[in-house]
Amino acid sequence: MGGGRPWIVAADDDEAGREQLRVELERRYDGDYVVVVEGSPEAALSTVEAAHRGGERVAVVLASQWMAELDGTEVLSRVRGLSPRTKRGLLIALEDWGQPSTAEAIQSAIATGCIDHFLSKPRVSPDEDFHRTLTAFLQEWTTAEAHAAHPSSLLPNRATFAEGHDFDVITVGAGPAGLAAAVYGSSEGLDTLVVERGAIGGQAGSSSMIRNYLGFARGVGGAELAQQAYEQAWAFGSRFLIGTEVTSMDCGYDVHVLRTADGQELTARAVVLAMGVAYRRLDIPALEHLAGAGVFYGASPAEAKQFEDRRVFVVGAGNSAGQAAVHFAKWAEQVSLVVRGDSLAKSMSKYLVDVIAATDNIETLLRSRVIDGRGETDLTALRIVDDADGTERELPADGLFVMIGASPHTSWLPPGIARDDHGFVVAGAELIHDQLLDDWLLPRSPMAFETSMPGVFAVGDVRSRSMKRVASSVGEGSGAIKAIHHFLETQEKFAALRRAPAQ
Repeated sequence: MGGGRPWIVAADDDEAGREQLRVELERRYDGDYVVVVEGSPEAALSTVEAAHRGGERVAVVLASQWMAELDGTEVLSRVRGLSPRTKRGLLIALEDWGQPSTAEAIQSAIATGCIDHFLSKPRVSPDEDFHRTLTAFLQEWTTAEAHAAHPSSLLPNRATFAEGHDFDVITVGAGPAGLAAAVYGSSEGLDTLVVERGAIGGQAGSSSMIRNYLGFARGVGGAELAQQAYEQAWAFGSRFLIGTEVTSMDCGYDVHVLRTADGQELTARAVVLAMGVAYRRLDIPALEHLAGAGVFYGASPAEAKQFEDRRVFVVGAGNSAGQAAVHFAKWAEQVSLVVRGDSLAKSMSKYLVDVIAATDNIETLLRSRVIDGRGETDLTALRIVDDADGTERELPADGLFVMIGASPHTSWLPPGIARDDHGFVVAGAELIHDQLLDDWLLPRSPMAFETSMPGVFAVGDVRSRSMKRVASSVGEGSGAIKAIHHFLETQEKFAALRRAPAQ
């Protein structure tokens, strides 16, 4: 059929719009892709199904939102079931921009994962705005296909440096916070090493699409953001040890020594802790399959508006779960708070318990657990068991937010680095607020992001009271470098004073 070329399939039942679309696609992409432009949603779906059944690769499907037979969002939702790796773009006509119905369709489609992004229908020839978005789709699809074919990491896992080399900064962790520290540290002349036990990107690296990161209007894939940040840091001179776990650290006045599981000793004048966290999951295969398509770990206020007039479930009994339920209730038709225990009062602040009880569209399911879920391409239902009597029931569901805690990777840290009751590292002004500076010997307060151990800084999700957002983690990583510059300058002044002869 396609002779090995990937396919681009488009659907628009408006004749003039369809012809403009055909011209733009065929002129630009016909040499490298099989281009098919259909006049109806069903024809486009049949084409995708036939191509996929014939072993062809469908790179991108574009569908006009307002068509007579099916809306574009419904078409693209069905495409995801037919060809899950295909990129899906919703085409919006010029006259439909600014219309409330169009905005609602886009927001709903993004929230439920029906589309990857939206783009304007081509209006002139060539329409470079149209091509910019489509080319990005193709690049993302090509990258994903390459990774699927070659699952081993394309990044080097061994930095080269002489034994006993002293770094200015060692960053433990290569998530957004650690990568930001590496970019800003190395770009400002600091000899920087990044040590990561897993993969580049951390939790963010596994996100299919980060939609609220500043400057990326159509979102950015977590893996793509991590790859770009890695290349940026590497180009500035940062070195990386990937797949290397730090197991202990000895802190000193002038230098800190980190030991790894494979027997290396790494030394640095300053250390940035950016190990991130592991979010606890439900370990239900059907729900793991729907991660990002109605099932989410943690909750963002930005998600709430996308579930207007829908049914949302929040799993958890802590304050964060209660706050999320209250916030979702402003838009959702119904919010169900699923709690294993027999009372919210045991784990949630009284004011939140009272607010939840007074909110008409929040129901609390005590002594209950989510045990299964259903949905082909999007979450459609959850199975809940009542542990009090063992009864099970299946309830319609549009969104599931699991908020049962996160575990920071801090067990290897020395006792001198203060942590909160959940193991998160306390840093900066919070050390003073929490009265955790009994052993602080310096004639100054801790700097921003500095831990109870001078010269050791904590940023991102591993830091107590952090926002747990990609953008804030990037800000903390870069902000820590400013503090480290000041710390190193202060250390040099103290060293000079110690070397000066007594008068």
